[in-house]
Amino acid sequence: MIMGAVMVVLNKKNKLMSSRRLVVTVLLTSLVLAVPGFGGALGLQFMPWGYLGAQVIYLLLGILAVWLLSKHYPEVLEHRKGMLVLCAVIAVGLGVFLFKLAFNWLNDLDYGWLAATSALVFLVPLVFWWAYMAMLEIPSEIYTVWYYPRQAVSMDLFDVDLDKLKVLEVELFKAVNDPSPLKVKVKAPPDMVFGAWFQKFIDDYNTKFPRAGVQFEGPEGDAYGWIFYVKPSFFKKKQFINPDISVAQNQVSEKYTIHARRVTRLEHELGGEDRVVIL
Repeated sequence: MIMGAVMVVLNKKNKLMSSRRLVVTVLLTSLVLAVPGFGGALGLQFMPWGYLGAQVIYLLLGILAVWLLSKHYPEVLEHRKGMLVLCAVIAVGLGVFLFKLAFNWLNDLDYGWLAATSALVFLVPLVFWWAYMAMLEIPSEIYTVWYYPRQAVSMDLFDVDLDKLKVLEVELFKAVNDPSPLKVKVKAPPDMVFGAWFQKFIDDYNTKFPRAGVQFEGPEGDAYGWIFYVKPSFFKKKQFINPDISVAQNQVSEKYTIHARRVTRLEHELGGEDRVVIL
């Protein structure tokens, strides 16, 4: 009860979903996790095959839970790990307790707690998912940083074939401290250099929204560096875009969002390699 109350209070801050829906979801998950406890009817045959079978069931349920979260609550799965862990622990804890009751009710062996440890496998897919996502977040060693040019670059767009224009979606933060990114669909000539195209996008956007434009310079007037990448799916690594070649040469697809991220270079005072850090 105490853990449930804490969960509801924290949910009001984190806003995973409505408190009623969250409580119902946790309770239903606990009931589903308790179902293999009826394997207690196997008696002595539960060990080891019933136990292994229960682990397989919990593994599949864990995979299903992660898939549903990635489908319907991707923001929660990626950025609300603490709250998600709390909800998962409460659901598994209650499921283990109900498993133990069902198991001991169906036999006199009285090792329901030991059998219920099979439910811990339910958490494995979630931990694996986060570990795999962390691995994918490791940037490639080689990528090109683009800087907004100090001098305006003239761009002749009069000869552009309008029938060949691509409509690309760009996601970026207008300012370093913005809480949420901006998503914009922008037309792009396939033969245009990607960096020049991004510069034109910034110029056009800042002309249209002068009071809330895209910041391309730091407080001291130094141009921010930018890196660009697409992420086709959760299970694929980032594909970095070279700003020095054309949109077509980068094989940029209209299906995927282009992520533009500011970077800064940290220089070591006592020698050694510099590091590029995403802002």
